[in-house]
Amino acid sequence: MSQLENFIRDHREEFDGEEPSPRVWKDLQQQLQADAQPTLKKNSGGRVLTLTILKWSAAAAILVLAGLGVFHLISRPAPSGTAEVKTKRDDILQKINPTYAKEVYHFTQLIELKQSELKQIEKDNPELYQQFLGDISQLDSSYNNLKKELPSNPNREQLLEAMIENLKMQTELLNQQLQIIQQIKQSKTQTHVKSI
Repeated sequence: MSQLENFIRDHREEFDGEEPSPRVWKDLQQQLQADAQPTLKKNSGGRVLTLTILKWSAAAAILVLAGLGVFHLISRPAPSGTAEVKTKRDDILQKINPTYAKEVYHFTQLIELKQSELKQIEKDNPELYQQFLGDISQLDSSYNNLKKELPSNPNREQLLEAMIENLKMQTELLNQQLQIIQQIKQSKTQTHVKSI
């Protein structure tokens, strides 16, 4: 053994008898706190950063979902009645004559498409659009009246034929209106070309 070890062993009681001063403990405690604080700041800052990112992510997700919901509502065509009533009427059409039901569906889809084309002129020529809309709404109200009568009418086949005829007239009217719009656009482009 070394002399140091022998010395410590021989004077052990003297070493154990004395305790470090309170100042040493205070210095040690301050040093430990100073060393621990940066890690706490890093951890709490990381936690704060993580919580902030989570909050912003949640807010962004809510905005995206709300935007999709609004887009879905706007892009969906306006219903002509409640969904339950519409499905009952469609079921009646299927029961009466599936061929007529397919024709009605085909014409209503075509009319919706043409009406969306017609809506494009609303900004450029609102008076003409309102006039066209008035013409088509008269036929559409007649069609809706026929459709309401369908469940209670004993002459369903004739009523279905009248409904299909009405849809054909709406389609023809929309075609004429779209042709008028096309002619107006052509005349505007011709006058624009001539002026250049």
